[in-house]
Amino acid sequence: MTKLIIFDKDGTLMKLGHPMVKLADDLINEFSIRTNIHVPKSEIKDAFGIVDDHVDKLIGAKTTKAIVSSLEKLPNGDAMASWLLKKIEHATSDNEAEDIEIIEGVQETLKYLHDKGYLLAIVSADDTTSMDLFIDKYGLREYFDKIITSDSSDYHKPQKELLQLIMDDLNIAKENTMMVGDTEMDIELGQNAKVRKIIGVLSGSGDTQDLRNANIVLNSVAEMIDKLGL
Repeated sequence: MTKLIIFDKDGTLMKLGHPMVKLADDLINEFSIRTNIHVPKSEIKDAFGIVDDHVDKLIGAKTTKAIVSSLEKLPNGDAMASWLLKKIEHATSDNEAEDIEIIEGVQETLKYLHDKGYLLAIVSADDTTSMDLFIDKYGLREYFDKIITSDSSDYHKPQKELLQLIMDDLNIAKENTMMVGDTEMDIELGQNAKVRKIIGVLSGSGDTQDLRNANIVLNSVAEMIDKLGL
């Protein structure tokens, strides 16, 4: 029986928004999965000119060359820059900057789950400042029993210790825990921690292939109540 539900943030609870934000998020996921080097999400976002999950109007117009140059200064940056160049061929960065918003139905779903007595948590590669902006903007703090960000833990996705910290702190066994995320890395995190159920959502970076190892794939968190019988 599920007692604890752990969510990723970007692409799971919050829209990725601008295409450059999505590219940065994809890069973080790709890099973290395929290397053992942890680069904080904030550093990759800085390289893209992304501030507080917005594309800053002054530096958001960075050329591909400038972004690649910034990435190359990071650990194993050559590999990240190479990956980006392949991806960016099909992306555009000339859209107007827009705020990242909560995904439709998430707020209502979180309230329902909280009111039903489920313990809720977030584990994110984002930093505490960005997390607080999102949580407080939509009044979600009361729903969560634990929030872990990149600067509040020595571990990073997909290390099982991230989920273990939450389960230990809330005194919930892995057999009673569910992980919900939008990327291959989120699915791998749930597998490494051996939680009871892993839910993939198509509202962010991942597609059905990325989420193939999830127990079930939904369009978004908003479908959880009906599709999972919660």
